[in-house]
Amino acid sequence: MTFVAHTYKGDTVTSSIDTSSAVRAGGTERRTRQHLRDVFENAYRVAYPLLDSGQVLSGAGSAHFLRIVLHDAFPELQLQDIAILSVAIERVFRERSKSGNQ
Repeated sequence: MTFVAHTYKGDTVTSSIDTSSAVRAGGTERRTRQHLRDVFENAYRVAYPLLDSGQVLSGAGSAHFLRIVLHDAFPELQLQDIAILSVAIERVFRERSKSGNQ
């Protein structure tokens, strides 16, 4: 179990991430950008109000705005990482919305 702390707008959020699940299940970890997995839940919390407003999922310009919000919250990430993270966040938001599990 890995614990990750991230500060956003003065608040420190700590998340726990089970990085050994693939190994315990007999598989191998195929992800190459573990740092994105480490910040995903915090990034999702930052993006959620924007996603919930319905503005982002309605067009390409608003998807760009999501990337700006993520870059402001996580300035240490490279632009390619921000793009990957924003696509993943939108996909997870859609899935969680379908299941009613935000």
